[in-house]
Amino acid sequence: MSPAEEIPAPPPGRSWRDIRQEVSAPAMSRQGLRRQVFAWLKAGTLGLLAAAVGWGGYELVHAWKTDRMALATAVHSEPVREVVLITDGVLTQQWVNGVLALPKAASLMSLELPVLRDKLLAHGQVRVAVLTRNFPDTLVVTLQERTPVARVQASDGDGAPRQLLVAKDGVVYDGLNYDKPMVAGLPWLDGIRLVKSGPGFEAVAGMADVSALLSTVQLQAPHLYREWLIVSLARLAERDEIVVKAQDIPEIIFSRKRDFFKQVAQLDYIIDAARVLPEPTLKSVNLSLDGQVPVQMLRTPDELARTPQPVFTLQPSTQRKGNRDL
Repeated sequence: MSPAEEIPAPPPGRSWRDIRQEVSAPAMSRQGLRRQVFAWLKAGTLGLLAAAVGWGGYELVHAWKTDRMALATAVHSEPVREVVLITDGVLTQQWVNGVLALPKAASLMSLELPVLRDKLLAHGQVRVAVLTRNFPDTLVVTLQERTPVARVQASDGDGAPRQLLVAKDGVVYDGLNYDKPMVAGLPWLDGIRLVKSGPGFEAVAGMADVSALLSTVQLQAPHLYREWLIVSLARLAERDEIVVKAQDIPEIIFSRKRDFFKQVAQLDYIIDAARVLPEPTLKSVNLSLDGQVPVQMLRTPDELARTPQPVFTLQPSTQRKGNRDL
C-alpha cells in the first residue's frame, strides 16, 4: 500500500458507547408472572385482614364500654330484693336482716360489704362472715358460727346475773337460738376473771385445753360428762391442772400434760370400783400424776373401817364390761 492510500482516521469524539443497543428485554416467563400475581394477592389480603381486625377491635371496645355503662346503670338503679343466708349454725334469716338493716332503696353495688361484715362479726357467735353480690339483686351471706363448750356467769351493769357462753377459742358471747337442753347440759366455768373489751369481754385463756378434755369425755364416756357441773381453771396457769366438780365427786384433778383419754379411762375405772360401797364416798381423785391415782374418801377412818374398802389399781379387769366402759 502506498503512502497515498492510507486509511482515514475515525472522526474524533466517537466510541463504542455510541453504538445503539437495540436489544429488547427478554419476555417474563409464565412462572415468574404467577409468582408476581400471588405476591400482589397476598399483600392485598393482609391489608384487608388488618383493616378488618382494626374495625372489629374498635367495635368490641365500643360495645364493651356501652354494655358496661348500661350494666352499671342497671345495677345501681336496681334495689336489693333478697338476702340469702348460708350458715353451719343456728342463726336465722330474720337475725341477719336485723343486724344488716339494709335501706329499702339500697342497690347491690352501693352496699359497703366490709362494713356489713364487721356488723356480723361484732357478735361473738359469728366466727367467719363472707358477703357476696349475686347480680342483679341478691346479697348472699355465708356464716361460720362458734359452738359453745361451757357456760360462765357474769353480771350486768345493774348487778343482775347474766349467762354467757364460751367457745373453744375462748370467745365469750351471748348465745342465740341454741337448744335449751343443750345449753343446760354445758358445765360452768370457774376460776376465771372476765375482762371487759369494748362491748364484750376478752377471750378466756386455756380454753383449747378445756375443750380437748370436755370433747374427750363427751365422746368416750358420756355417762361421766353428764355428771360434770363445774370446770375450774384456777390452777391451769400455775400447775397445768384442770379441776372438775362432778355430781358425786367434789374434786377431780386432770393434768393438761398427760393424755386426756388415759386420764378419763382411769377415772371411769375408779368410779366403777367405788360403786361397791353403799353410798358415794369419793371426795377427790387426782389424775395428774403418772403411774398412781391418789384418792380421798368422804367418810372418816372409823366409818371406813367398818366398811369393806375397794382396792384401786390401774390394771383394768380382764372381765367383759358393760356399755358404760371406754
